[in-house]
Amino acid sequence: ALALFSWASIALGFKCSNLTNRGIVTHGPYAYVRHPAYAAKNLAWWLGALPTVGMMFATGSWKAIAYSLLALFGWTAIYALRAITEERHLLLSANGYAQYARQVRWRFVPGIW
Repeated sequence: ALALFSWASIALGFKCSNLTNRGIVTHGPYAYVRHPAYAAKNLAWWLGALPTVGMMFATGSWKAIAYSLLALFGWTAIYALRAITEERHLLLSANGYAQYARQVRWRFVPGIW
């Protein structure tokens, strides 16, 4: 997950920005999904939480499991909403994003979403 995040960050280069269009990146992992860095962050959080959730499951700490899963789902939702917001913003101008979104169908995981 960290390697995917690094690859996405390198491919994005100086074009990374919060809601400022500095050009559409179509190479690297962006040729397969539109938000590979967000997907990689979420994957890293979920994989990182597995040992803790597993230990809580083994000890029967159901309340702790619920809080952990709530936090994971919450961060996942935040990044999904962030990606949707960014896409809406990028679609407002004639910058090629609409064509890119048609070519790269998947937001986060190829074949799923």
